[in-house]
Amino acid sequence: MKRGILIISFMLLSIVSATPTLEFKNEEIQATETVLATITTLGEFTKEIESSDIKFFKGRKQVSLEHDIIYYKGTHYLYIYTTSPTNLTLQIENILYNEADILKSATITKQLNITEKTNESLTIKPGFIFTSSSATIKLINPTSYQLNLTYNDNKTSIAPMQSAEVEITPTQTFSYLNISTYKDFQVPIIYFNTTKNATTFVTPEIKPDLRVDTEFLLLELFTNNESQQTIELFNFGDDNLTNLETTSNISFMEIEELQDIPGRGIQNLTLKLNPKVSGYFQETINISYTQNETQKILQVTIAVFVLPEGTPEENFQVEEENCGQLSGQVCDTGMICNGTISYPKSKEKCCVGLCVELKDSDLEDSSGFGWLIAIVIFAVLGFTGHYFYKKQKTLQAPTPKETIKKTTEKFEKRLAGTKTQRTIGSLAKS
Repeated sequence: MKRGILIISFMLLSIVSATPTLEFKNEEIQATETVLATITTLGEFTKEIESSDIKFFKGRKQVSLEHDIIYYKGTHYLYIYTTSPTNLTLQIENILYNEADILKSATITKQLNITEKTNESLTIKPGFIFTSSSATIKLINPTSYQLNLTYNDNKTSIAPMQSAEVEITPTQTFSYLNISTYKDFQVPIIYFNTTKNATTFVTPEIKPDLRVDTEFLLLELFTNNESQQTIELFNFGDDNLTNLETTSNISFMEIEELQDIPGRGIQNLTLKLNPKVSGYFQETINISYTQNETQKILQVTIAVFVLPEGTPEENFQVEEENCGQLSGQVCDTGMICNGTISYPKSKEKCCVGLCVELKDSDLEDSSGFGWLIAIVIFAVLGFTGHYFYKKQKTLQAPTPKETIKKTTEKFEKRLAGTKTQRTIGSLAKS
């Protein structure tokens, strides 16, 4: 009987311990110090935890702390930058994992008590390294006193309010940068070597193949100024990826053609942008490819704020109210705002005034009142877009469900030759 009770107790203990747990490398945390942590489970994660899944609360109010997370071989590695003393609650909801072939969900809630900065503090940027080549880690001394430390058996001192850079040349797929000072820090280094097997997150059902270094690209551009951006593509599988094609509805962006990517290969996707009109544009770059005779799609969301050429930096208030509360309206296509344009949190262009029809004759006469209105709106749109860009940290990429829903429509429009509606700026330019 006692043996049976012991077996049941052991089984119950195993079930409890399979719940994902978060562990800080150093439980005592002070302001300006980099927090390093891990999230593990004795079961199996079925979904990779994203940075957007991690939230911080002060009481009931959600606050923002710079952080990032990465997965490697059953463990999530998390870092958080602290700025000032406070007591926060860290919360991660809907963590999916398998336990004895049963899919379960868990929520992690943990207190983050940040004390006053002392005479010794260390900021590590970034808090982990994921690279296919060499990389640099910056060690910052945010105090008014000299900081002595040792990293990988190298001794150094960092003067007050100064920093030191550590060059990392990985030779192993996974390793740590060990830093010893007033505390011990271990910075994870994940090396994606194209000649060796690299490990990333693998769900029980789907083995990932094509990945990108960013899934949400934010850009600030000026009209009539060419620029170039690069997205790095990784083939984490052993199969060759062929027939790579890219599409996007951003008319002022040219996407360089892609070549086949061999197993464990890397390729750069080059974007050339030359906008002619100002405004805010958010679209999806669709990357289609063939793997094992199956066509697949990878999506990257791109958000672009375009300002008129020569626009100085100015601050404009983004309104807390919606357009209706501002006693405004959203002008229909082919109409312009004869009044004040403001941007509520809903991101729509709200006209506090009258929406009037825009006629071609108004734009053809450069001395006419319509041309003046177009110029004013053009400038206000640019100024406001710039400030809105500075406030864009609340922007998030659309959910997979939303992007999948839109993909078919976008491809059909692309094939049918559907043209993007012209903005007020493009009408003024014609």
